[in-house]
Amino acid sequence: MKKFLLIIIVLSLLSVTSVWAQKKTNSQNHPNIILIMTDDQGYGDLGFYGNLHLKTPNIDAFAAQSTRLTNFHTSPVCSPTRASLLTGRYHQRTGVHDTYNGGSIMATEEVTLAEILSQNGYQTGIVGKWHLGDNYPYRASEQGFAFSFVGHGGGIGQPGDHADNFFRPDSSYFNSTLYRNNVPVKTQGYCTDVFTDAALDFLTTSQQKSGSAARPFFLYVAYNAPHDPLQVPKKYYDQYKDLALNTPFDTKSGTGWASMTDKDKEDARRTYAMITNIDDNVGRILAQVKALNLEDNTIIIFTTDNGNQQLRFNTGFKGRKGTVYEGGTRTPHFIRGKGIFPVNKDISARIAHIDMLPTLLEAAQVPLPAKLPIDGQSVLGIIQGRETARKDVFYNAWNRGWPEPYRNAALYKDDFKLVAVNADGQKPESFELYNLQTDPYERTNLITANSAIAQDLKTELDKVYKDIAASPNLVTRRISLGTTHENPTVLTRQDWSGLVSNWIAETGLGYWAVRVETDGYYDFTVQHKAIKKGSRVVVRIGQTQRSAQADQDNSKQEVIGQVYLKRGDYNLESWLETDKGTLGPFYVNVSKR
Repeated sequence: MKKFLLIIIVLSLLSVTSVWAQKKTNSQNHPNIILIMTDDQGYGDLGFYGNLHLKTPNIDAFAAQSTRLTNFHTSPVCSPTRASLLTGRYHQRTGVHDTYNGGSIMATEEVTLAEILSQNGYQTGIVGKWHLGDNYPYRASEQGFAFSFVGHGGGIGQPGDHADNFFRPDSSYFNSTLYRNNVPVKTQGYCTDVFTDAALDFLTTSQQKSGSAARPFFLYVAYNAPHDPLQVPKKYYDQYKDLALNTPFDTKSGTGWASMTDKDKEDARRTYAMITNIDDNVGRILAQVKALNLEDNTIIIFTTDNGNQQLRFNTGFKGRKGTVYEGGTRTPHFIRGKGIFPVNKDISARIAHIDMLPTLLEAAQVPLPAKLPIDGQSVLGIIQGRETARKDVFYNAWNRGWPEPYRNAALYKDDFKLVAVNADGQKPESFELYNLQTDPYERTNLITANSAIAQDLKTELDKVYKDIAASPNLVTRRISLGTTHENPTVLTRQDWSGLVSNWIAETGLGYWAVRVETDGYYDFTVQHKAIKKGSRVVVRIGQTQRSAQADQDNSKQEVIGQVYLKRGDYNLESWLETDKGTLGPFYVNVSKR
């Protein structure tokens, strides 16, 4: 009897040990995730999808080994896509409703993929383009990324970027000043190469052990190329400098053959050169994954944020970046993960950026947080062949400023797509209707012959818009001044609000929505390209206004100091009164004493 009890106890201990070991093994075997996304690379900007000119051997080989989502959709432009991709929600719900003009700051209350993964033991990092807020508490470091190495604003060299880059418009992609964990650092080399160097360093560092197996990681590689300015190393440009671009193939589109201007052709040459550079860098990442023996336990995604910006080959799809036509929102999406995603398989079901958060969480065996409101749904079952189609409708829209119900909006349901470019809700004929199953290039408008279907989709469109328009985060985001987390706070034209006339021109004007967090004295440093002696520099915040007169020629900045501010919400304005008229500043640095 004692011997029998001893056997039972031993077996029980072995069983408990086995269960514990299995749980430990499972926790260590969550797959790593690498998400690579390029900027303004359209569906036709790959050799794999029939571009006769482009040299993209690494991405093409990766695509051949992957599951290819051939009907994958993003938002029409940058910030909205990034917000939806990281939250699983329509971008308007996150507070992101534009690419600048105060509309590309994501609510800090939003829960991102990086936050969920980090709370489940993942190391997290981002290199490249964030474009969802450059000031506390909206930075990548406040949204789940323990490591960040990014440019500011909507892209390197734009008015929201570091002044060192913006004031070098012809070379900003080289030797750029970037932000490593929110600290500006001067880099050496071409930006895409520099971002890749940081990605490789993250991969290597993530595998360094400290007495136990390395934790899984999530690395988000968001290249800012091939977004303009179209700057590229000479050795890449030389591969395309003699490309004639003089055949109908070069501008194939759903609206017929278009002719390319000389500028269009030069833009295409430079863009193709930038994409070949991206391809080389993607190859470097894939090689590093292999060298670190991570291939068997790493999910890798290659995708882009929207369609091509300039006129060039796009496989026949109608429209380009900024439109809700397929050419603006249908993008390449390749995903590879051993034992999870099929090899060399096309998935034609309609899938969108809002679906990626739940899909990746399911693939990584990480639970979706309870009661987290998302618009997307996991499509892992579709990819693995257990389900046939994504459920529910898909809504897509974007316009400058705040959302409008029938301006640049689309509603997908089953095979049909309703398009409202600038439609009148009382005039059905002002909408467009396409059957994407039979007409993926949107050449035949069916609005007249299928009025009942169009009305059904308009009803769905109205319902979704009304729901989104009531989202609590769809409000003006205020930039905090006087916090211990960021001092000074750099205000840029990226986050100007109001009727911004021209965010690049010296004569541009706007205001910043700010929140003074603590009472005290503040200094304002107003920056411009060159401030002429005698110019009056003004800062107004709420009802407090101060000014100073420049006492030397061609100064880059003027300081207005010791301005006492009380805690509260304000609009902050600044301008320069000069002999050339009223000019807007490019940067205002606000420091709390």
